[in-house]
Parts: sequence; structure tokens; C-alpha cells
Amino acid sequence: MKEAPVKSPIRILLVDDSPYFLAAARDFLQLQQNLNVVGVAGEPQGMLTQIRQADPDVILLDVNVGNHNGLELIPGIKEAAPRAKIVILTILEEEPYRAAALQAGADAFVRKTEMSRQLVSVIAELSAAA
Repeated sequence: MKEAPVKSPIRILLVDDSPYFLAAARDFLQLQQNLNVVGVAGEPQGMLTQIRQADPDVILLDVNVGNHNGLELIPGIKEAAPRAKIVILTILEEEPYRAAALQAGADAFVRKTEMSRQLVSVIAELSAAA
């Protein structure tokens, strides 16, 4: 009987303009089994470079990245990494932001306040569906 192949770690890229949040999120995700943070970016130009270099499976994107609206960045992300799943990870809790994120092409929406309870399972579900 053949053993099932071991799935390689899910490759994650973090995009947020807060260096403190980037560090905390990277540390949290690196502690999770089967997750590997392959890059972090604090601004859109760095983000696109990181995406091309790191080939992430999942991109965690804030709604606000510096002076940019993260939702407006989604088409460029989809072009640079068409197979990557995009999770909006934001402090904004209003339902209209969730609807706007999904309409813009995001695959999921998680509030930063719910990160420790929801994010890992959302990433696993998106990766399993890929």
C-alpha cells in the first residue's frame, strides 16, 4: 500500500503597513503546523515583488496598505499570482467591508481580532479547495 504524499507547507505572504502587526502575524503563523511565511511586505510595490519571488499559496492582505486601498490591489495580485488565495485580514469589523472584499475578488475575510481563532482554519479550507 502506498503512503499518501505529505503535503508541503502552505506558503503565506503577509501584506500590512504595520511592522508590529507583520512581526506578530509572522511569529503566530510560523508556530502553526504546515504553514510557512515566505515573505512580508509593507507597501504595494514591495508586495508585487515579493509575490513574484515567493510564489505564495495564500496572501494575507490588509484593507489599508499605506496610502493604498488593499481592495484595489486585488486585481494586480490576481494577475501576478492567479492561483494564490487572498485573505483580507483587517481590524475593520463592519459588514460592508466583508462584502466589498469578496466582491473585489478576495477569497476570505478575517478580522485581526479573530486571527487566533479563525485564520488557520480559513487558510486550511482555502488550501484544501485549491
